[in-house]
Amino acid sequence: MSVSRETVAPPLSRHRLRLLRWPLLILAGASVLAAACGKPPSPQGWSGARPVIVNGNGLVLVTHTGHLYALGGQTKADITPNYAWQFPPTDQSIYPLSEVAQQDLGAAIDKLSGVDAAGKTQLKKLAASVRLSGPTAKAFKDGVTATAAPQADRNALNSSFDAILAFEKGALGRIQAFYGEIGLSADGKTAYIGSFKGTIFALDVATGYTRWVQDAGSGIVGGIAVDGSTLYFGTKGKQLYAVDATTGAQKWHFNARGEIWATPTVDAGTIYFTSLDGSVYALDGSGKQIWAFGGASAGIASRPVVADGVVYAGAFDNKLYAINASDGSMRWTLDAGNWFWASAVVQNGIVYAASLDGKVYAVDAKTGQSRWSTPFDAGAPVRATPVIAGGGLVVAARDGRVYKLDLTTGKATLGPVLLASGSTVLADLATNTDGSAIYVVPTSKTLFVLDDQLTFKSVQLP
Repeated sequence: MSVSRETVAPPLSRHRLRLLRWPLLILAGASVLAAACGKPPSPQGWSGARPVIVNGNGLVLVTHTGHLYALGGQTKADITPNYAWQFPPTDQSIYPLSEVAQQDLGAAIDKLSGVDAAGKTQLKKLAASVRLSGPTAKAFKDGVTATAAPQADRNALNSSFDAILAFEKGALGRIQAFYGEIGLSADGKTAYIGSFKGTIFALDVATGYTRWVQDAGSGIVGGIAVDGSTLYFGTKGKQLYAVDATTGAQKWHFNARGEIWATPTVDAGTIYFTSLDGSVYALDGSGKQIWAFGGASAGIASRPVVADGVVYAGAFDNKLYAINASDGSMRWTLDAGNWFWASAVVQNGIVYAASLDGKVYAVDAKTGQSRWSTPFDAGAPVRATPVIAGGGLVVAARDGRVYKLDLTTGKATLGPVLLASGSTVLADLATNTDGSAIYVVPTSKTLFVLDDQLTFKSVQLP
C-alpha cells in the first residue's frame, strides 16, 4: 500500500486552534453502530495511569475526560487523593505562560532598539511574571509601551504577546478529552499529552506548568511516544508527526492513508504505527517509509508491539497480525470473535492478546499456535491492555471485573474481583516499575490501585 510523504510541511502553530469535524462519542454502543454502518468506531476510554518519581517522591499521573491529575504516592499503601497539581489549572491567575513562550518573548525583547540592558532585563521579569488571567498581562504591555523603543516595535511586541496569551488560554479551554498514553521524558521531569482537540502539552511533572504548547491542526486520539529528544504522535488528520521534545517544533511529518488512533512504537530507531485504513507502517528516523503492511481488512487502533523482530497489531477485522519487522511481511494471524483493540503483551516467547469477544488468547510467538488448552473467558469484552504483574497476567474486563491468570495455563489464580458496581474499564492497565502496584482507570472519576493479590484501594479524583 503506497503512502505519500511531504518533506516540507506547514509548521505546527502555537497561536491557532482548529475545531474538529467529528463529535466526541464515548459510549460503546456508538462504536457498534458505527461499525455496522461501515464507519470507524468512536474513541473509547481515557488514557491509562502513568507512575513517575519526582524529587524522590512517587506520583501517579491519571486523566479523566479533559483533566490530568498528579496524585501523591504510587502503591495501594501510600496513594492519596490529595493531588500535587491538576491540569488545566483551576486558577489561571496563578498559572504562568509556557517556558517556550517566555523564551520567545525574551528573544523579541532582546531585539528592541532604543532600550538599554537594564530596561530589557525589567521587561523579561515582567514577562516571567505574566499569568493567564489577572493584571499581569496589562503590566507587561504597559512596560513595553513605556520603553523608548520605536512605536512600530512596541506595537509588534505587544501584538505578538496578545497572540501568545490568547493561544495558550484558548488551548486550556479547548481540550475536551485526553485519550492517549502520557509520554514521559527519560529523566521523568516532563510529561507529554495530546488532547482530542489536537493540542500537545509538555508539562513540568513537578508543578504541572507548561513547558510548551503546540497545535497539531487535527484531533489526537493516541498517545505520545518519546525517543530521546524526539516525540512521535499521530492525528485524525492522517499524519504522523515527529517534533522536538524541548520546544515542540516540528521535525517532519508523514502522510498515511488513514486516521491514526494509536500511540506509535519506537524500536531500534524505527517508528511503527497503525492506522484506520488497516495498515501498519514502519518509518526510519528521518520519516522515510521502510515498509507498509496493508493486509488487514478493517482499521487498526491498537498500539503496535515489537518483540524479537516481530510487530504485533490487532485489528477491527477480528485478527491479530504478526508481521516481520524487517520487511513488513506477514508471519501468521490469530482469529477472534470480535475486535482486537487492546495491545498484545509479549513475554518469554508467548503472545497474550485480549479481544472484545471477552476472550484472552495465548499463542506461540513463532508459530501463532495456541499455548493454552482454551482461551480464558472473562465474561465481558476486554478493551484494556492487560499487564504482567506478580508473576501472572492481570486482565480487567469492561464490566470492571479483574482477574489474575496463570501465564502457562491461562487459568484464573485470582478473581474475579469487582472493582465497583457499574464500573466500566476501557483504558489500558499500567504498573509501577517493580510491578507492586497495578493501576486501573475506569470511565468513572476514580483510580483503582491494586497489589499483586488484587486487593485494592479506590481513590476519587477531584
